[in-house]
Order: sequence, then C-alpha cells, then structure tokens
Amino acid sequence: MTAPPDAAPSDIAPPDLLPTLEHRLLAIPDDKFLEVVRLLERVRDHPDVQQTFASIRPRLVQMRPERRPTLKRVLCMPFEDVLESFGGADVPLGRIERRAIDPMWGIIEDCADRHALDQLDRQVQEVAPGDHNGMLNIGRRLWPLAAQTLRSVMESDGSRHVLWRRLHGDEDLRRQVIDAAVFLDIGLSIEALKSDLSPKPLPELEDRHVAAIEQAAQAVARQNVAAVYSLLLVAAARLAAPADLLPVLNDLDLGKARRDQPVIFAQLSGLVVSNLEERTARLEPKAGTPSTAVASPEAAMALAERLIASVTTTNAVMDLLNEPIYRERLDAVKAAVGAMVTGSVLDTASDGILSAIPVPTPGAAPVVDEAAQAAAEDHARALRRCEGLADTLGLRHAVSDTLKRMGQGVSVRAQALLKDYPQMAGDADAAESAELTLFYALRLLELVAGPAKADPLRLAILSAIGESPDEG
Repeated sequence: MTAPPDAAPSDIAPPDLLPTLEHRLLAIPDDKFLEVVRLLERVRDHPDVQQTFASIRPRLVQMRPERRPTLKRVLCMPFEDVLESFGGADVPLGRIERRAIDPMWGIIEDCADRHALDQLDRQVQEVAPGDHNGMLNIGRRLWPLAAQTLRSVMESDGSRHVLWRRLHGDEDLRRQVIDAAVFLDIGLSIEALKSDLSPKPLPELEDRHVAAIEQAAQAVARQNVAAVYSLLLVAAARLAAPADLLPVLNDLDLGKARRDQPVIFAQLSGLVVSNLEERTARLEPKAGTPSTAVASPEAAMALAERLIASVTTTNAVMDLLNEPIYRERLDAVKAAVGAMVTGSVLDTASDGILSAIPVPTPGAAPVVDEAAQAAAEDHARALRRCEGLADTLGLRHAVSDTLKRMGQGVSVRAQALLKDYPQMAGDADAAESAELTLFYALRLLELVAGPAKADPLRLAILSAIGESPDEG
C-alpha cells in the first residue's frame, strides 16, 4: 500500500472505512501493518484516525516500530521523561499529564508565528524515523518558539479566550503548560543530560553521572536560575530510584543557583515523598475492582523493591532534615507496599503455586500444563523474594508461614502423584506425562522450600522411575 507524501486523509482511507480498517490492521502481516501505520500517522490528528490508533495500540506497543517524527513529538522531547506513563504505578516526579499535550500544541498552533511553524513542519517531514540528530535540529528552533508562545499566552490578559478554548478553565492543566514552557526553555541542556544519563532507567548513580548533572545545572543556571529545578526533575526521572539524587544534591555545585540550593533540596525532597505516596495510592483498588498497577506476583515484587529502596534512601535524607512528618508519611508508604505484597504475592500463593500441580485422577494420565507451571515458578520466585523485604514491611511471620504452607502443600500433592505413578507405568505416554509432572512438582518444592528439603522427593522420584541418583 503506497500513497504520495502529501496524501490527504481521504486518499489514505475514507473516514467511514476506518472502523473496518481497525479490525483488518490487527490481522495483516507486520510489514503491511507498519506501512499502513506510517500512512495514518500523516493524518493522526483526525478523530477517526485517533480512534484507530487507540484500538491498535497493543500491537504497536508489542512491535515498537520507529515512529515518524512530527512537530508535536519533537515538542515533547525535553519533558518526555516527566510525562505520565500509559498506566501502572510508576509516576515521574513533577509529572506532566499526557492530556496536556494536545491543548498545549493547540495553543502553539493558534498563537505562534505561522510561517515559522509551517517551515518547521516541512523540515520535520524530511526527518527519517529514528534520526535523533534530525529531531534535535528541529527542536533547536521549535522549543524556544514554543516556550515564548506559551509564556506569552499564559501571561496575557488578552489571551484568556485562547486559554478557555484550549484548557477549558482547568487550572491544573494551566500549571502543567507553564511547567512545560520551562522544560522547553532548556531543551538543549536537557537533551545533552539525557544522553549522559542513559540508558533509562539508570540503575545506579555513578560519579560520572553526578558530574554530568552538576555541569548541566551550572549551564542552565547561567541561562535561568529557576530552571535548575526542572533540570533536576529530569535527572531524577531517569533514575531507577529517583530518591538516589537526594543524597548527592547538597554536594553539587549549582553555579549561579547555589544560593537557591536549600530551597531546591527542600522542594525535591518533599516532592519525592509526595511521589512515593501517589505511587502507592495507585496500588489500591478502585470502586470494588482489583488494582491494575501490578500484573503478576513478580511484577509486584519488582515494584515493591523499587519503592522500598526509594523509601530507605529518602528516610536517610529526612533524618538529616529532622522532619518527623516525613518519616510518618514514609511509614505509611511502607504500609501500603506491605499491603500490596500481601495481596499480590502471599494471599494468592495457594492458587498461584499449588494449583499448577495436578490432582491424580484414577485411570487417567495427569495433564501437563506448561503455562501454569511457568506461572507457578514465577510466583514461587516472587514469594522467595519477599524474604528480602519481610522485616522492612513487617511481614516476617506472614512470609515464613506462607513459605511453610506452600512447602507442605507441594509435598502433599507431589506424594499423591508419586503414589499414582505405578498405574501409569504400563503406558509410555501416560508414564512420560506422570514423570514430567513429578519433576515439575520437585522444581516447585526446590523453589519454595530449598534444595535440601526437596532432596528426599528427588530420591523418591528417581527410585519410582527406576533411575539411580547418580544417573539422575
């Protein structure tokens, strides 16, 4: 499927055909799918095209194709690290909501120099997908133009009709647009820092990263002292644990912003605590529906470990500040994480682990469920990881009790399969299925109880199938 570069929406797909196209896009081969997506991106602002993109987003997320640059996409580059994600419990510090992008771009289209925008739009159409330097060259001109336009509109009494039409009187959106203007002002410094703090998320803040942050902060301070805080928000957002920036913050030389350092430190510290509170608040189910913040026990533990690492770092900083109110709030965050771990890992352990071991049916071979076994092993590993946070979360007894119950439960179910095994011995296929389920049960017992406690079961299985321990 091809179309000329200046194809109009009707040339690509008539609006009344788009709903049908949505379903066809989910079935066609990858190469054709990407070809259609690139054509649709040329008219992405059309309402029906936006609906089409919403329906095919899961396939786009799975394929992760290089996206065609647009002015709106270039606009977002300086603050993309603080954009709220499309779901989940991780919330960037000082976030800008994605719902602010379209109104912001609408204000720029309404009020910026039309000739300059048209010229930039022609240039960005020549930039190939993935050409970061090409997008930077567009950004050099777009970001100052956009920042100046947004600031002028925000500060002008005569532009109230524009604000109302685009923001509908939403003060929170207005604040986010003002914040975005600051990120745009220092867009080139932000892009340079992002290159130094890659990949994202940065697992550990090393000396070279600290030096890069300090150098960028000094450069920004020469341009606009107040914008240093925004730069540090981007730096924190690129870290796996944003709180890791706090311990080094007071030792940074912020150049012209050094006199503002205590204020910046206090703002960032308070924001880290508030951010942790918001992230844990998203773990709670809403209106009787289960939380969608974590998709699996292992995802729950990964999230819990990140949150508790941030709480631990922040607590150490707050001890220096001697702020009891912060410690109380951080204790509440730990309690929320503990509740999430209990609900997602401990309380679901029986269903998640034991249900993977089939119950013997007289005269029938056990059914091997590879997917259930893989999920059970993931759950067992998550349960083991709970031990590392048990004391911090006040869950030592609950974790120990759950591990003990799972060990006993797996043993009982494995013994039942072992007892039933001789009935399968006369049928090669049935015997193979029975042996596989026994070794899967052994694997689960090793994960929840440890190799030493699983060893008697291993010896019993080898004896039942006629192998010696050395052969096994």
